[in-house]
Amino acid sequence: MEYFILRQDQSITNPIIPFKTDLDDNFVCSSVFGEVIEKDNAIYLDYLEKPRRIVSDDLKGLLVKYEDNLEFTAIVFTDVKKGTQRVHWLMDIVKKNCISDETIYYPDGQIKELVIDPKKVELDCIFQVDGKKESFTIVNLDVAESMLRRPYLGIQLQRVKLQRR
Repeated sequence: MEYFILRQDQSITNPIIPFKTDLDDNFVCSSVFGEVIEKDNAIYLDYLEKPRRIVSDDLKGLLVKYEDNLEFTAIVFTDVKKGTQRVHWLMDIVKKNCISDETIYYPDGQIKELVIDPKKVELDCIFQVDGKKESFTIVNLDVAESMLRRPYLGIQLQRVKLQRR
């Protein structure tokens, strides 16, 4: 099986930006209203990496078809200036300890080239890999192909190397 890192498309220069105070790492709630930083022509992306992993309602619908153990918390983004609201979802993903010894690191501990051990992935289609300084959302080939067939905005996929057997 092939795997891909799901990333936010950094070439989009004006995505909505949630106020970080609304979504810290200790956030626990069944739903929340999140105010966005007001910008002209801001774009609502289907995937946001920061401050937490957030997906659009449409992307959530696709992901739950592949992985039934994902947990989501509703968040309603509100742009007070424009008077708009959109439903997105904070995503809680299964964490896997599948980083291979073949992974290459920068001197500061960040991952230069991620290599995963496919034996440790098991049958999960969507999972999270935590490095020392960053974490990655990983999807398998089936999920990646389904995402590419749809008009999602703000998504990039990068192939992940697999450990040599």
